Amino acid sequence: MSNGVYSALSGARARTQMLDVVGNNLANANTAGYKKDRLAFEALIDGARQRSLAKGVNFNRSSEGYTDMRQGTLEGTGNPLHVALDGPGFFKIEGQGGTFYTRQGNFGLDAEGFLVSGAGHRVLGDNGPIRLTIEDEVRIDENGRIWNGEAEAGRLAVVSVNDARTLEKRADGLFAPTADTIEAPLERPTLVQGRVEASNVNPLEEMTLLIEAHRSFESFTKVFKIYSDVNSKADELGSLG
Repeated sequence: MSNGVYSALSGARARTQMLDVVGNNLANANTAGYKKDRLAFEALIDGARQRSLAKGVNFNRSSEGYTDMRQGTLEGTGNPLHVALDGPGFFKIEGQGGTFYTRQGNFGLDAEGFLVSGAGHRVLGDNGPIRLTIEDEVRIDENGRIWNGEAEAGRLAVVSVNDARTLEKRADGLFAPTADTIEAPLERPTLVQGRVEASNVNPLEEMTLLIEAHRSFESFTKVFKIYSDVNSKADELGSLG
């Protein structure tokens, strides 16, 4: 089979992965604190071998996926339990299987009065989960300290990590630490009450990428069909000879 067929197949597969990633980004364009994903592509054969072995035909695949951790805009909600991080850092969340990080600050209260994330996971303070009463006013200062009426109810645990690339992205806006993740308390966080960080997805940019990936996919499938037809004709001619 011609090298061109494999090149078309690898290109089509890579664009299919791109379509999945961009589609997921668009689906979460309005999800608080969501961080968009990206794919990087690489050639399967280096330049010298590509010229000699592959006759100049390009074989490529997605080399890795990564999450763009740039901050989204801060949007006002007026909800006193909502809080946004303006700058670096993560909130700590108590989830199934351990402790996780998130940038989502659209918090609420569960039936027992504990502060929880939008997905219902308990939000951690410096001394564990934070419990509040809705009867009293809730105030959160820029350092993460929470007052429930006149009483200080705790301080939100806000941390930094050595390298965000060591985190594993999970559902519900959570990031899981790995063996390479080093956590440290963020000494001077900047929190804003009554706001949430919006998704960092730019719908117009994602739509452009979606159209480009779709067109590239169609081009690769057309090339694949052409090579397949040529190979079929070559096989027919070979059998006649």
